[in-house]
Parts: sequence; C-alpha cells; structure tokens
Amino acid sequence: MVIVYGGSFNPPTIAHFKIAQKLIEKYNPEAFIFLPVGNIYKKEKLVDFYHRYNMLGFMANQLKNTYISGFENEMKVFKGTINSLKHFKDLYPRDEIFYVIGADNLKSLDKWIDYQFMIKNYKFIILNRNFINIEEIINNHPFFVQYKNHFYIETDFETIDISSTDYRESLNDKVVIDEINQYIYDNNLYNRGGK
Repeated sequence: MVIVYGGSFNPPTIAHFKIAQKLIEKYNPEAFIFLPVGNIYKKEKLVDFYHRYNMLGFMANQLKNTYISGFENEMKVFKGTINSLKHFKDLYPRDEIFYVIGADNLKSLDKWIDYQFMIKNYKFIILNRNFINIEEIINNHPFFVQYKNHFYIETDFETIDISSTDYRESLNDKVVIDEINQYIYDNNLYNRGGK
C-alpha cells in the first residue's frame, strides 16, 4: 500500500507529523507521501511551494519510507485530487493507493472532481476531526455506502487540536518541530524572523 497525505502544509505542524508517524506505524506502507498543494492553489497567506516543500523535508527525514511530491506544483491548472491519485497509481501500479482526509473533508467529498471514480478506485483513511460522526456520513450517502469498505476510519489515536492557522496566528513556536521553526525564522516566513 501507498499512503498519500495531501494538504497545504502552511506550515507543516506537529499534528501533521504525529498523524504521519501513527499511520506509518499502523499500516507500514511501501511509501508514505506528503502531497503539498501547488502555488496555483488560491489560499490566503499561502507561502511559496518551495518553502512548504523544504519544511516537509524536515519531517520526511524523521519518518520511515517517507517522501514529498512536487506533482501538484507542476500543474498549470488544478484538475482535482483524482489527477494526483492517478499519478501515484502510475508510479506504484502494484500497490493500493490510500488518501488521507479529515472527517470535515468527507462531508464535501461528493463535490470533488470525479468523486465517484475516485471512491471506486482508491481507498481513504479518514481522520476524526471536530467529533464528526463519520459512519453516519458514509451510511447516509447513497454512493459512499456502496463503497463503505473503501473508507478506513481512524479512531486509534487522539484528536490533535493543532492547525497551521494556530502557528500563523499565534506566537507559539511549539506548534511545529524545532527544525521547521528554525527554517521559518531563517527565511522570515509568517512574520517571524527578520531584522
């Protein structure tokens, strides 16, 4: 199996690190891939892909069989997560591809590009967030319920209430691992560092 963990990672936090660590320990994947969104992704205060990629590198270096993909930054037009999943299936044709999403994203999964094809052909690891009833969402959706065995609900580890926004809006440097915090200061990101 190959696990793909997408997101803006703006910046990558201790929560991202702990989630990756736990999933690697539990599933022992052939590869664990961080998939940061590219610069074409329109999100307020999104720092350049170059920096988010470099910051994820500090995490990947501490995790087994972990890589960072620049695939979504190579796209000129965003064609949906399905495009990225097909890319990884081409790279790992013998492996099942699992995509990590939060329970909040599950609620809007049926709005994603080619969501039915995606659910039919790939698996999803669903992280519990905000005490959302994941099973209820799956069971009450006429399409999701048909592929219930494609959803792996993660309840094994506690909800980690830390987000990238917490780092950007607070002065709490402990929201990220030390190497990332130092990188942020060295590169004057998120109004930190500088002269």
